[in-house]
Amino acid sequence: MKSISSLILLTALTFSTRAQEVPTSGTMPIDLATALKLANARNFQIALANERVNEAAAQLRRKKYLLIPTLTLGASWHHHEGRLQASGGSIREVSRSSAFFGGGAGAVGAGAPMLPGLSVSANLADIYFAPLAARQNHAAMKAAGAAVNNMVSLSVAEAYFELVRARANVGVAEEALKNAAELTKVTAGFASSGEGLRSDAQRAHVEQLIRQRGLEQANEGMQVAAARLAQLLHLEAGVDLEPVAVIDASKPVQELVAKALKNRPEVQQSGSLVRRAEQNLKNVRYSQVVPNVALGVSGGGFGGGVGGGIARTDVRTDVNALVFWRWESFGLGEKAKIQAQRSVVNQAVHSRTGVMDSIVAQVRQSYAQVNSRQRQIAIAEEAVKSARQSYELNRNRIFEKQGLPIEVLQAIQSLNAARQLYVDTVTDYNQAQFRLLTAVGENAQNDETPK
Repeated sequence: MKSISSLILLTALTFSTRAQEVPTSGTMPIDLATALKLANARNFQIALANERVNEAAAQLRRKKYLLIPTLTLGASWHHHEGRLQASGGSIREVSRSSAFFGGGAGAVGAGAPMLPGLSVSANLADIYFAPLAARQNHAAMKAAGAAVNNMVSLSVAEAYFELVRARANVGVAEEALKNAAELTKVTAGFASSGEGLRSDAQRAHVEQLIRQRGLEQANEGMQVAAARLAQLLHLEAGVDLEPVAVIDASKPVQELVAKALKNRPEVQQSGSLVRRAEQNLKNVRYSQVVPNVALGVSGGGFGGGVGGGIARTDVRTDVNALVFWRWESFGLGEKAKIQAQRSVVNQAVHSRTGVMDSIVAQVRQSYAQVNSRQRQIAIAEEAVKSARQSYELNRNRIFEKQGLPIEVLQAIQSLNAARQLYVDTVTDYNQAQFRLLTAVGENAQNDETPK
């Protein structure tokens, strides 16, 4: 099996393997490894995925802080004018004011401050299970980020190979135009000297015009492909690329499937989502029997007086501790919560099964494409070889005045088609290789990736 570098060398492309700084204008030579690194650093989808990981990490830290008290510092003023009922039942006309400042706020009369200075309020089940669920959510987001990275890398590689195809198409079109122009010149000379037909010269000229248009189309395709890759890399540049072989497809497909199920971040993500759902289910179950706790401690200066006056300010300390159980709708609501969360667990399990089935199919499909297209390369090489020999033989016959111009015209068309077939076959093989790499779950930037 020939290496991809040697295969691409036959398309007469010029490559650059040295990574350069990203320019703001002009042409930027770039290879596949550099393109993947630029995507990792500049692509907006990867940046979004990284921010989701950061968000999940912050949520995990927040869940770990449930037992740390909330600190409240403030001040409050209260004034009452009118009737109040005393604890003995009598009604009194009262005009009073009070003020509080320090740890907490909202201290009125004999009641505890509405906002304690230090407070903790949580269900004990939440304190234990919420961090576990948040940890699984963080793991799921990390795996999702890795999956996004893989998908973007695949998109970049495919866009990169499409640009290589477009560059090769330009080379093929230039060769076809050169051959057609030479045929036009020869047939026009024969027609002028009376040794050939004017109709042959006109037909050769038509072929030259067709090949001119083909070159324009090839240049257009190269510009479009370059714009697509530049979009993925978040840059403006013309690129000059070098594909490489990325995975050993000679291994049994069963081995690659097993490797994919072990490596693919989507499997890790779905597993984390299942475990997160299971932790949330345990939380709902235990919250019925585990009490809620609330603790509040306040301290500061408090004073008051009749009417609008504030006097006799002194230190005040309030401590409140509560333990309580709560059952929504006499427990029926809690039962419904458990049923709903159990369904969430089942959904996560089914989703994981679907992900694994999809991965197996991707590996098998990519494996079949790689091996088939590898065999097609040999066919395309033989086609180019035969077409080149046919063109040379017919071209020599024309100069020796033994052949017809139409035979050279057909040879030009045949050679152009064979070269195009070869370019498409090599590009398709490159893309299939990278799809198989992604399907197996290997990172194209990993030094351990087989070459």
